[in-house]
Amino acid sequence: MSAPDELPRLDQATEHAETVHSIFSDRRAAPPARELLLAVAYSLAIAPSEPGRVLNTAARVLGRTATGRPRFDALVADDAPRYEPPRAAGNWSPGQAPGCQAPRLRPYVYRPRPAASPLDDEAVVPLRPLPEPVVHVGPGYVPPVDVRNERGICGAHSHHQVQELDPRTGWTIPHWFCKRHVEHAERVAEQVREQNAAAPEPIPNRGGLLPAHFSAPWEEVYRRYAPASWEPPAYGLSADDWPDPGNPPPALTPRRLRAV
Repeated sequence: MSAPDELPRLDQATEHAETVHSIFSDRRAAPPARELLLAVAYSLAIAPSEPGRVLNTAARVLGRTATGRPRFDALVADDAPRYEPPRAAGNWSPGQAPGCQAPRLRPYVYRPRPAASPLDDEAVVPLRPLPEPVVHVGPGYVPPVDVRNERGICGAHSHHQVQELDPRTGWTIPHWFCKRHVEHAERVAEQVREQNAAAPEPIPNRGGLLPAHFSAPWEEVYRRYAPASWEPPAYGLSADDWPDPGNPPPALTPRRLRAV
């Protein structure tokens, strides 16, 4: 039988059910973030805990990783509001970067290169004649169009990147160019120079879910668990307060409960 101080608290069961419903209805919450939100909601309304130690209870509920580190620390750090540029904007090598975006002048045609042979072609005697290739396709098969011809781009290995900042959101739009289109890259960089200088601070696109569901001094919490370079965004800590030009605002803002 559980001790009296270990029994669950049921006086806020209705509010807890509403909070859990809002967490599962939040499409922005990935499984790790949802687990963090549920742990905080459980510690706030159900778990037997001491007043003012809700986050400590949530950290104990989430447990530790295989290396013994508290999972709560990494989950809170990942929920810190911030902007993360797209993967294509990274410092990629030529073989891994996206293809050149410069316009293509002529259609791409695949030209296979013959295998190099150390012997003279006339002296090479095949052991047996090679069979004719057989391609099994349906009667209505249409060969796919090469993406370089479809989009009208060069598509060669890129070596130069030009970053454009969206004038509304401040988000990064990377443009990649190969060695043959260096002048094109320089022209694009000159075109976006003034636009980038006047671009606003990027709107956060990661984190901000804890302040969206619970009221607490989250800036102090984030400064403790987030990297030392983290700074609160100018748009606020809650993801509900961030402008999103691509999607309309939610019809109903979930109620925020006091966590600590």
